[in-house]
Amino acid sequence: MKFSHSVPIPSTRVDFPRLNHTFPLSKRNVSSGDNTTPGAAACAFTAVRHLSPFIDANLPIATVRMRARSSPPPPPAVRRALMPTLLAALCLFVGSASGALTGTGGICFDSCTYTLRAPRFNDTQSYNGTMPAKSKLIASCESRLHIESLYLCADLHCDLTHRVAGLSDLNHTCQTYMNTSLPPFEIVAHYSDVEIAGLRRLTQEEGVDKTVLNEVVLPADAFYQIWFDTLESVEYTYGYHYRYGFYVIVFWFIVIAIGLASRLVAAIGTLQKQEYAPRTTRGIYRSCAVWLKRYITVPATFGYRCSQNLGWCTIPPRIQSLTIFAFIAVNAFFCIHGYIVFPGHMYWPLVYHQWWRYVADRTGIISFANFPIIWLFGMRNNLLMWLTGWDFGTYNNFHRWVARVATLQAVIHSVGYVVLVFDDGGWFYFMSYWKMMFWWAGWAATLGMVGLLVASVFWMRRKQYELFLILHILLSILTLITMLGHVSIIPNTYDILFWVPFYIWIADRVLRMSRTLSFNLRFWNTFALASYDASSNIVRLSVPYSTSFYEPKPGTYYYLHVLSDKCFWESHPFTMACTTTNMHVRRKSSCEETPLLVAGEQDQEPMSEVTYEPKRGEPTMTFLIRPYDSFTARLREDTAAAWPHPARLRVLVEGPYGHTQPFNQFDDLLFIVGGSGVVVPLAHLAELAKAESRARSVKIVWAVRELSFAVDVLRQDFEDAFEGGKLSVDVYVTQNSLASNSARPDDWPEQIRLLYGRPDVREEVQDAATGAGKASLAVVACGPAVMADDARKSVVEMLDRGWSDIEYFQESFNW
Repeated sequence: MKFSHSVPIPSTRVDFPRLNHTFPLSKRNVSSGDNTTPGAAACAFTAVRHLSPFIDANLPIATVRMRARSSPPPPPAVRRALMPTLLAALCLFVGSASGALTGTGGICFDSCTYTLRAPRFNDTQSYNGTMPAKSKLIASCESRLHIESLYLCADLHCDLTHRVAGLSDLNHTCQTYMNTSLPPFEIVAHYSDVEIAGLRRLTQEEGVDKTVLNEVVLPADAFYQIWFDTLESVEYTYGYHYRYGFYVIVFWFIVIAIGLASRLVAAIGTLQKQEYAPRTTRGIYRSCAVWLKRYITVPATFGYRCSQNLGWCTIPPRIQSLTIFAFIAVNAFFCIHGYIVFPGHMYWPLVYHQWWRYVADRTGIISFANFPIIWLFGMRNNLLMWLTGWDFGTYNNFHRWVARVATLQAVIHSVGYVVLVFDDGGWFYFMSYWKMMFWWAGWAATLGMVGLLVASVFWMRRKQYELFLILHILLSILTLITMLGHVSIIPNTYDILFWVPFYIWIADRVLRMSRTLSFNLRFWNTFALASYDASSNIVRLSVPYSTSFYEPKPGTYYYLHVLSDKCFWESHPFTMACTTTNMHVRRKSSCEETPLLVAGEQDQEPMSEVTYEPKRGEPTMTFLIRPYDSFTARLREDTAAAWPHPARLRVLVEGPYGHTQPFNQFDDLLFIVGGSGVVVPLAHLAELAKAESRARSVKIVWAVRELSFAVDVLRQDFEDAFEGGKLSVDVYVTQNSLASNSARPDDWPEQIRLLYGRPDVREEVQDAATGAGKASLAVVACGPAVMADDARKSVVEMLDRGWSDIEYFQESFNW
């Protein structure tokens, strides 16, 4: 054999692979030459066996090999079980990962390296019968027999590029750790084809049994091929590990891009209503928009239930459910696709061990890659809400489902690795793992995620909010910290997946504080006046906002801390009802100058008349709070205790959050509200009354339990809203016991109707749509779950019947 190139060994580093890999996480190392400890042997993530429908494990590798050599190879996975796959760091990782899993020399060079790794060449001092720790490195750098064998193998199986790259890496290793350089490649130039053909061929049995050699050898073709197949399967499979970890992030980038596009479509919708928009464009847009509203964006997932709970869970709107289903399907596909398995694998000879190990690592990578998304979507200060216009509830649904998927993946990961360890060494071997931090920390993280899942069911969030909040914070901290401990066995490799959620949390806290300071730089010095009316069962809270950098806007909400409360650290969101800049405020934080008259003859408790004088001209915003339990119950008790005077409470105000809906762009509006949900139309009345508003009619259908509550709010908070004839209000009193002794106050404006029972939401929507004709109509629901679901379904029915200019909005009623 004649060598066509005389290849020098460069002395510069070209990103070499480490030789003593700890990749086969097994009690027994099949390559025999490794000094792998059980701790190093279990450093990767874990998962359960998952038989892929795409690959038949019984086929030879040549049949199932799906080569992807044209794709950029991922970073070294033979020496690293996992790599971070997230956000900017992951993008940099994917873009710069030019080295193959097996090093810059490629699979061919590393296959030669591994076939010659276990045998002992006796021409160096490293061979002394005990095989010292550095013996393999000594052999690689100083053994002439080993070096010539490696050169000949590389020349036989590798092209020039991979041969030079692989030897450059090895030469750098020798210079760094052994203070020596490899001899030039010309040392094997004298070998003829006949001499090479006559060299001893090292079989697999000899290659793994630490055979003592005193001659130059070449790996047998079958031995070389099994190592080549092994390394190729690892490169292929782990390449998909990293790509799919990245793609779960890309999925949400696509979803956000769709959200941004939807805002653009809304702008086009405004354009198509203008005269200069081509009729063809208007028709195409209208058809698409109506179809999307009818079948995708407005309906409940299965036709009706959306706000109502179904057992211990709720079902999101159809558009959110489709997004969540797509995310689940993508994750499921990512967990079962992209594997090469075959009998005789050099790391895991049994096929089912390969399945367990590969799926274990895949689910572990994807689960951890989901962490930043979980934290981002669960934060109050989520920039994406501003970009897409989606509310906190939408992202909160996504937050919960991403967490559920990640938890399932973590459970598969953990249970699967338990099976692997048990199968490899039994009970005592399994127990030995609990002495290592990465193992128990990983289990603590998994159990923390499971605990978060259980503690976040609908019943817990609604009935035991304080307990849910405490558990959520504590278990989140536990999970995140223990995950850092879990991946600490691979230093600086997966830490990014800890730091990204951590910094998201820090950023959210900083932004929370900035919102608090923007409301009042002396945040500890905000005092609110609160009063409670037992007959209407409502707490009215008035907060001055003269120190706020931001003018309160309709539809926005604020988180309130009551610093005098025993649970002062808790904050709860409340939608602003109205604002006032009155010089004098009558009764409890009045939002009007000419109050409506109260009912004349009613057999009920007199409403408390309280007068206070805030600072002259100081603007205030009012919150109407229905007391239930926990925080609102304590607020009611504190306020009632101060009667007949308002309670003066030191509060910390964080906000504003949310955004104002474009209700003033509609011709007609129908608000269907229940109880304190009246704050939604109340907050928008001033905007709708302005001259630039398109609104020609506004109807409020309001269901209340206590008539006194309706009388109180109408008397205090509707100002001059009935002037101009735009507004009409239908008040439905749902307590039948009041029907016999309650009557409509004589001095109420004629636009107010007093009715008893529950409103027929379907009929109200139909009447409003019929009355609007070809004009635009907004239906806004804020009330009990049944009322909101009835309103949603009724809008879908009207869309189906041809009313294309009807839009549905749902404001949060339960937080």
